[in-house]
Amino acid sequence: MKTDATSSLCGDFMLAVYLDEHGRVPGYRTGLGFGLSGAMLMELALDGFIHTIDGYIVAVHGAQPRDRALGEVLVRIRSSRTLRTASEWVRALSVGAHKRLSADLIAEGVLVRTPRRWPSAAGRARRYDVLRGEGRDAAVRSLGGTADSSGHSIALAALASACGAASADREWSEYEAILRSMSPVCPQVLTAVADCVWRGALSSWT
Repeated sequence: MKTDATSSLCGDFMLAVYLDEHGRVPGYRTGLGFGLSGAMLMELALDGFIHTIDGYIVAVHGAQPRDRALGEVLVRIRSSRTLRTASEWVRALSVGAHKRLSADLIAEGVLVRTPRRWPSAAGRARRYDVLRGEGRDAAVRSLGGTADSSGHSIALAALASACGAASADREWSEYEAILRSMSPVCPQVLTAVADCVWRGALSSWT
């Protein structure tokens, strides 16, 4: 997995949003797993590997990303016997997403898993040490979508906002318009992430 802040959207989301400042994995109820799956789908869309037909996500045949985790997601989309919407894929891919992405980051020497779980608000959480602090710092800076108007930074900031992990520096409609100009799939994924997070929070209250 590429780890600089201009290449891997899902890697940057993992480093800057999903893991907290102590490197701890969040609980399921935070909804950040939906952000990870949304980041993978957006990255595939931005690289031209998926598109939508009648509201369903469809994989482009023949092309294959170099990133292992993204390649596995693309294979899963291609091999699915049932067409699925962005919302359905965001939910399905959120299961185990952090394990797939962290495996690549560990292989690249960006993360290392600590041998024991650490206390967190949700109990005891798995924790990683970030070996390349400059990579995480760059990803955090990339969240400043106003200062950095690159598509990558805007997508990262939009996903963080959809998960409630960062305050929005743009109107929601502006995020959607910018993402739509990059790929019609992206605003659908963004809306799906926000909806999944909201439904997850609602179910935890009831």
